Amino acid sequence: AMSSEAEWELWYWPLAGRGEFVRLMFEEAGVAYKEVNDPQPLTDKFKGQSKVGWPVFAVPMIKKGDFELGQTGTVCRYLGKQFGLFPASEADQFRADQLCTTVMDYIAEGRLAFHGKNHYETYYNQQEFTQPYIDYFIANRIPKFLPHFEATLRYNNVDKPESADSLYCFGNSLTYVDLCLLHVLRATESQFPDAWKANISSYPLLARFKQQMESRPRLKAYFASARCRPFEGNSMM
Repeated sequence: AMSSEAEWELWYWPLAGRGEFVRLMFEEAGVAYKEVNDPQPLTDKFKGQSKVGWPVFAVPMIKKGDFELGQTGTVCRYLGKQFGLFPASEADQFRADQLCTTVMDYIAEGRLAFHGKNHYETYYNQQEFTQPYIDYFIANRIPKFLPHFEATLRYNNVDKPESADSLYCFGNSLTYVDLCLLHVLRATESQFPDAWKANISSYPLLARFKQQMESRPRLKAYFASARCRPFEGNSMM
């Protein structure tokens, strides 16, 4: 159970969205956090009314005391370093940065496909207009990103037997980018179940990786808990 006296705060809307990347960092590390989900403080903070502290552009934002930090990938890298979920070598640290950025590009593209007319209006006001963009993303972009993620796992696990029960993106231990990759795979499956079923058999390492990650005790407990927020149902969010 998460303590109500948590030092860490996650500021985000009460849905999976980009906040889920950050939740997975706290959950896997077993670090207590509390969420600020109420629209009023979120709106006040990010509509230019807040003049206090280091400027953060948008949620998700983490906060501990006076320290505030935004940008999903940056937050994940920071927490990865804080929680010991960080690659050992400098080369792998930058490669992990590359992969994390690609994961964030992928989910950003997926979101924009649902907002082809207006990036900032709700999907429900542009469903018919944006459907061709969604179809294009499914046909052309998912088959571009998934094999790249598969190749990343293959590179690091080439010497492991097929029965290996620990596939990681870097080295032989969990890093923050494993958690980022897990979430974007779950978001793909949730948002595009037919495309996921049609594609995933081509990517056996991704399928095994996702299953193994979802079976980690802390993550398994989290996914079964009320703390795990539902997907919004559009935009991979």
